[in-house]
Amino acid sequence: MLSALNAPGCRRHPWLLLLPKEEREGGGGSGGGVGQRQSQQRAGGGSSMPRAGCKSAGSWSKGTGGPEPGQISLVVFIGLLFTRFWFFSILYSIWWYLDQDKPRQGGRCSKALQSWVMWKHMRDYFPISLVKTAELDPSRNYLAGFHPQGIMAPGAFVNLCTESTGFSSLFPGIRPHLIMLPFWFRVPFFREYLMMGGLVTSDKESIAHILNRKGGGNLAAIIIGGAQEALNARPGAYTLLLRNRKGFIKLALLHGAALVPMFSFGENDLFDQVENSPGSWLRWIQDKLQKTTSFSFPLFHGRGIFQYSFGFIPYRQPITTVGIIGS
Repeated sequence: MLSALNAPGCRRHPWLLLLPKEEREGGGGSGGGVGQRQSQQRAGGGSSMPRAGCKSAGSWSKGTGGPEPGQISLVVFIGLLFTRFWFFSILYSIWWYLDQDKPRQGGRCSKALQSWVMWKHMRDYFPISLVKTAELDPSRNYLAGFHPQGIMAPGAFVNLCTESTGFSSLFPGIRPHLIMLPFWFRVPFFREYLMMGGLVTSDKESIAHILNRKGGGNLAAIIIGGAQEALNARPGAYTLLLRNRKGFIKLALLHGAALVPMFSFGENDLFDQVENSPGSWLRWIQDKLQKTTSFSFPLFHGRGIFQYSFGFIPYRQPITTVGIIGS
């Protein structure tokens, strides 16, 4: 069970320092550690499986106003009900109900969608690149912790949900899945687009499903800081949120998955954010809203279409995503 973290190089993993000493050192061949706790859970009839949860798992669209395609999809779905094509919405509602568990069961990835030429244009706009530091064994499953959240996390989306940076060529046999808030999978039509891109919900059952797949070759990527970390995203600074975010480490231990840290340099340089230092009235309001809704509301701006002083288009700053793997 702990072979994922007992391999050479993995014992030095900095994330393990977040766990209590007895959890870091437990789980050897004597039957202690995680294996023993699993037996106690089964014997006790209850589950104390750590929550991956929306707040700790983070997501690509972590509540910065939401992706526009989701809003458009909802408007189209409702609008069709008031036209002669109302039956399309009714039929989709039936499909939606029958298919409601799919986002928690690995989704339905589409290589055709992930290979759209538009993603290459999106990659080249910043530009975005993916750096490989070591091989990933396709016979194993992986849990990747992605830093930082940034405002909209285009580095995570482009590298893990599209083929524009050549993920499948760099890591043959590995199928990436980016974790996202369950809310967005309740938006009609938009949920299909998300699943085709390889996104799945941040429910603990969803992550467990990926990590327990037979044959290996699966990678679940969690943006650790999530919505709360987005409030600290500003150019030239990286303030990562790690405290009280231990659930993903415990999930890796429970399911025997290898931990893969990923860091996206330049992710915070895409937007300017209104000053909201801890203790300020703005930050107090933002924290209250985030705790209430699980969404964060950073006040940010970028560039416009024809001018660079103000707008909501991200600045053209390079993003380099690196997978850091012990060897």
